Amino acid sequence: MKKLRPTFILVILLLSACDKQVQAVPPTSIPATQTAVLTETAIPATETPTSILFTPTADPTIFGAIGTGEIQAYALESVASAIFNKTMDGFIVNGEIQKYQVTSVTIFPGSNGLLSEIIFNVKTNDPSWAADGGTLADDNWINSKCYRFDFFTTDTEYQLKNQRLCN
Repeated sequence: MKKLRPTFILVILLLSACDKQVQAVPPTSIPATQTAVLTETAIPATETPTSILFTPTADPTIFGAIGTGEIQAYALESVASAIFNKTMDGFIVNGEIQKYQVTSVTIFPGSNGLLSEIIFNVKTNDPSWAADGGTLADDNWINSKCYRFDFFTTDTEYQLKNQRLCN
């Protein structure tokens, strides 16, 4: 009987701890047709507005970069994709392209560090985009373009450098 007493107390404690069930909150999904709308907000005079769009760098070898504080780097592919998207969004703003679609992002080891390979489609009227690879479609889309970049990390940012065509 004395051996059952601690077991009985343990069972009662466990059952009393499970007295209230917590229900999981289902994730909220956003319909595919819904798009984000940015609104202008007042910026205090002590703060300077920052742009998250394409900003040219002084180093011509850098295709694009993103600050280490701008993204949570769980996977390097997501970082490379964020840099590429940020730069391509800048091309849209500048009127160089109309649209783009990233179809694949891969990070793999190279001889001097990490390489990023990005395969994408781009819609543009600029013939220079068709000159360096991809398949030109009738609707001004250039499909299956492939660029490789050296993937660099500094103390302050992630960078895609030395743009070149895939082999």
